[in-house]
Amino acid sequence: MGLLAFTHCRGLRCNYPGGYVKLNKLVLAGLVSSLALTACSPQASNQGEIQTTGEGIIGGKVVEAGDKIQESIVAVYDAVEGQLCTGSLLPNNLVLTAAHCIGTEPEAMYVFFGTEVNKFAVRRQVDKVAISSLWETRQYEDFDTGDIALMHFQGEVPAGYKPATFLSETNKKLLKKGAKVVLAGYGITDGVTGDGAGTLRVTSVKIADPKFSLTEVKLDQTGGTGACHGDSGGPAYIEVKGKYYLWGVTSRGVEDAENDCSKYSAYTSALAHKVWLNRMANKLSVSLANPEISK
Repeated sequence: MGLLAFTHCRGLRCNYPGGYVKLNKLVLAGLVSSLALTACSPQASNQGEIQTTGEGIIGGKVVEAGDKIQESIVAVYDAVEGQLCTGSLLPNNLVLTAAHCIGTEPEAMYVFFGTEVNKFAVRRQVDKVAISSLWETRQYEDFDTGDIALMHFQGEVPAGYKPATFLSETNKKLLKKGAKVVLAGYGITDGVTGDGAGTLRVTSVKIADPKFSLTEVKLDQTGGTGACHGDSGGPAYIEVKGKYYLWGVTSRGVEDAENDCSKYSAYTSALAHKVWLNRMANKLSVSLANPEISK
């Protein structure tokens, strides 16, 4: 699962601390050609592997096809930059993800459905994006970076998928220190080999600081599990009576000098951005119908 350590750079994404994975080799033969686009990184002769930059971890469980939690989780792939992120399906062909996952050419981005990112997976092309205005001015700050974005894709949602349900204002109080939350993403699992990217996994951690900033929550990854490279933009849930409620978006590593995802992570609170989410949903010519976030 996936975060990056903080690195200043010029440009929209560079090595922001959130955690997309850059694929030096595409996932399985024919993925790039099937998109009719070419990634920036050189293609290798062995197209059956994934190689990623940076270190990773983290102990998680592979999500099986048909698992309930899979219903609203998607992979976000930039075919120009060769970057992999994660996202959450919302109503009306919208995907919630991290701002640092949005490439310079959004029309070259794709939403992948399924537990594996490969040439056989169902995919949809992105046609519109909206990035938080906070991101432009605060992306290099320590707090309240505005690392949140919406994407709109073309075509129909595949059978078996449905939008995530947001945590209600009433239940927001459940996000307290020590509370267990569930994370999911398509990131890497091995910090030495970089293996594992492109497979959906899930894990759970505890909240370290529910008031890390006005718009972010700090999670504890010191137990040997958590989000890592490739999980950026992915969901954070809290389970209530057997149902998963979405509240956060994977953003970046915190206090992680070794850049190994073993310390803490910051999650953007979707609930803190609910006004912006509804406004941007309308701007993308759709309506965010989920009543839990329209309050």
